[in-house]
Amino acid sequence: MSKLDDFLNGPLMGLASKLANNTIISSLMEGFIRTSPITLGIAFITIVGNFPITAWTDWLAAIGLADDVTAITNGATGVMTLYVIYSVAMSYGENLGLDTKARNAALISLASFIMIMPQTVSTLVEQDGEIVESAVNALTLDYLGGQGLFVGMIIALVVTRAYAWLSAKNIQFKLPESVPPMVSDSLSPIFVVTIIFVAVFAVRVGMSLTPAGDLITFFINTINAPLLGLSTSPLSIIVIQGLLSALWFFGIHNAVLQGPLAVISLTMVTGNIQAFAQGDPLPFLTTSVVYLGMQAAGFRGLYFLRMLKMKSAKFRQLAKLCIVPSIFNIDEPFMFGMPIVLNPMFAIPQCFTQIIAGFVTWGLTFVLPLGGYNPTLSLMPWTTPYFVKFPLAGGIPLVIIMLVSFAIGYLMWTPFLKAADRKEFEAEQRFEAEKLAAQTAAESAAE
Repeated sequence: MSKLDDFLNGPLMGLASKLANNTIISSLMEGFIRTSPITLGIAFITIVGNFPITAWTDWLAAIGLADDVTAITNGATGVMTLYVIYSVAMSYGENLGLDTKARNAALISLASFIMIMPQTVSTLVEQDGEIVESAVNALTLDYLGGQGLFVGMIIALVVTRAYAWLSAKNIQFKLPESVPPMVSDSLSPIFVVTIIFVAVFAVRVGMSLTPAGDLITFFINTINAPLLGLSTSPLSIIVIQGLLSALWFFGIHNAVLQGPLAVISLTMVTGNIQAFAQGDPLPFLTTSVVYLGMQAAGFRGLYFLRMLKMKSAKFRQLAKLCIVPSIFNIDEPFMFGMPIVLNPMFAIPQCFTQIIAGFVTWGLTFVLPLGGYNPTLSLMPWTTPYFVKFPLAGGIPLVIIMLVSFAIGYLMWTPFLKAADRKEFEAEQRFEAEKLAAQTAAESAAE
């Protein structure tokens, strides 16, 4: 343990400090933190609207509130990419010294992302008495949410950097000094914005000539292609879930890999349920249990109980805000609020915890009696707490797997959280000391 502490407080802490001082990394981290009010604010409505009791969700649908809950959720997390783009571009612009012009960079980044998006959606319509496919002008929530997140981050950084560089060249529309600053700041960068939009147009046209048709689809296909051929096996689940964790660390949302994951999970669920209904052995029992074990390793409620007793005020407050959403498997407040995304301090636990849990769970399937596993409970709402789902789905054997996975997650994350807490507490102490010194100096000057 002492060697681990030395590593955390030595090389890893040094690396984290260097990366935190990098303009791009710090802008991304700051941008994600700035979106945390949205992920925290929506948590209560998401939990209530998706509370894992069928009678409750059916009642919400019957009285017409289910669609409203979905609309509120989509207005927050469903278009999270838009908020991240604006926030990251704003932070990056401020770090580049754009000051008030950072807002311009943020708006231009947002517009550039929408420009490169597909702007038609295929749907079925009735024409001359026949149902035919037609394209309507619309923006799909898929790309505005998780699937477009990484591309949105890149666009925010590239466009903001281009805006800062071109602005430094004094390529701007000259206005009389009598023009109010607000108007001048809005109109003077017309030439700069035109150049950026022409470049965005070229990217859109270029990507339209590829089989993907657009930049976001190209990115998704590039990641999905190597994984689509994976079989429905425990190793496939470990590979995909491990990759999901690693990509999430780099800001690539899990939705990007929904293709290969959906193929495997749908095959498992339908195959197991059909065999269960006929009284036959479950064809994907081991794979399903490994999947559940890896999911349980991602439960963060125990971390937050640990964080409630930490020294840093930030960590304690974050734990209070995140502990209830985490019980219902809502992790975005923690991922963006800490943040975990692109934070080198948490790279190891974020990328390797579920992989370790996957192999350990796979080993446990050889020694635990899993004959009582009920696959129909895999259809329970995604907000169902693990400590409810696991006992119902497989009794004591699955509870053992759940507890082991919880323990793996807790043991993997605790030393890194303690090291981060120590660093954050020291920063808070320095801030308080500087604040007190400034206050004392001001009082002395007043006297």
